[in-house]
Amino acid sequence: MATLTSAFSPGVNSVPAVRGLPFIGNLLDFRRDRLSLQDNAAKVGPIARLHLAHIPLYVVTDAELAHEVFVVHADKYKKSRALQFLRPMLGDGLLTSEGATHKRHRKLLAPAFAPKRLAAYGEVMVDETKRQLTGWRNGARIDLAHEMMEMTLAIAGKTMFGADVRRDATAVAEGLELGMRAHQATLTSPLQVPFEWPLPRNRQMRKAVKLLDDVVYRLIAEGRARGTDKGDVLSILLLARDEEDGTGLTDREIRDEVMTLLLAGHETTANALTWTWFELARNPAALARLREELAPFGQRSVTTDDLPKLPWNAAVIDEAMRLHPPAYITGREALEDITLGGHRLPKGSLVLLNIRGIHMREDYYRSAKSFAPERMLPDAKKARPRTQYLPFGAGPRVCIGSHFALLEAQLALATMVQHASLRMLSEHVVPEPLVTLRPRGGMPAVVERH
Repeated sequence: MATLTSAFSPGVNSVPAVRGLPFIGNLLDFRRDRLSLQDNAAKVGPIARLHLAHIPLYVVTDAELAHEVFVVHADKYKKSRALQFLRPMLGDGLLTSEGATHKRHRKLLAPAFAPKRLAAYGEVMVDETKRQLTGWRNGARIDLAHEMMEMTLAIAGKTMFGADVRRDATAVAEGLELGMRAHQATLTSPLQVPFEWPLPRNRQMRKAVKLLDDVVYRLIAEGRARGTDKGDVLSILLLARDEEDGTGLTDREIRDEVMTLLLAGHETTANALTWTWFELARNPAALARLREELAPFGQRSVTTDDLPKLPWNAAVIDEAMRLHPPAYITGREALEDITLGGHRLPKGSLVLLNIRGIHMREDYYRSAKSFAPERMLPDAKKARPRTQYLPFGAGPRVCIGSHFALLEAQLALATMVQHASLRMLSEHVVPEPLVTLRPRGGMPAVVERH
């Protein structure tokens, strides 16, 4: 197994460094408070150098340089090794695969996210949101983060797998939680060892995989037994055939893609909606404007066709993802010697794209720490370079489900606002940087029905 410790390099001294400790560099900060470390890297400059002991990392907090990595020179990079620590859970799915495998699977999955398919998912998204709301009693205290996880899993189950997976919510939540924490323990450990070693973090990852596999392989078996296209993503995967040799995907290949969709298509949207409500609760004027925009619909369900009439609804979500991007950082590894920001980096260099840092630059967004959805309205977005907003990445590896996620978030938020308000029980929620950006300890809130 390739490990970070095998990638010894003294680093490129021309890249300004974030101050660290002798010998271990920034390792302790990386383990204790990575978001602050990312912020410090952003202060150093558009590209900054970290050291995790003897491992150099190059942090990019610049829209144009990120565009170079994501788009212009995408063929000179592959996904960073850090993602390989998720391979026991995600296998060789879209998030971790490279080369021909990635291209083949992305092509097979593309029809599932075509506009025609997305339109058909809208009704399910609204129905499952309403179903979640039936459990919200007026005055009840809830963990909003948990509620959103449960709701988006139900939506993923119906739209992606053609099944009611609410009964699996506890197992999936535990599996994803264990897997992400095991990944973080491995990522931040100075000692990288094979997955087979009986360390606590490896046992934790194996437990996570078992919990998730029990659910995923059952869904695959049920899908194969049906043998028909129910209009869901799993049906497309099961029935897909390669144009050249006519072969389909094995159960293991389908499992890897389903597992990736569970993480990327359920976890991230739940976090986006949780942070959106957090900001709306702190900004009552923004919530009042959203209610005013929704007023003409009364209690009628919002549909996919209605969304163009709800620009403020979309802007609220976009702005929440700017401040709290679920995919807050991503990495690439150079496949050859590269020049980035005027610095010559050797083959194998690890480049981190500081998405959260780019979103918080004052020269890109005035009063960047404030919640201002008006900057995400259509005209304002057109006037700003696209490269300054990267919640889904960019280039050939841009998130394939970005339109699905936005559709789900917009329909779910509009539906929730029609029927309820939420009062946060804490104004100071600490973000926790796992694989995605979660609120640490959940998001306690009180329901106010109307």
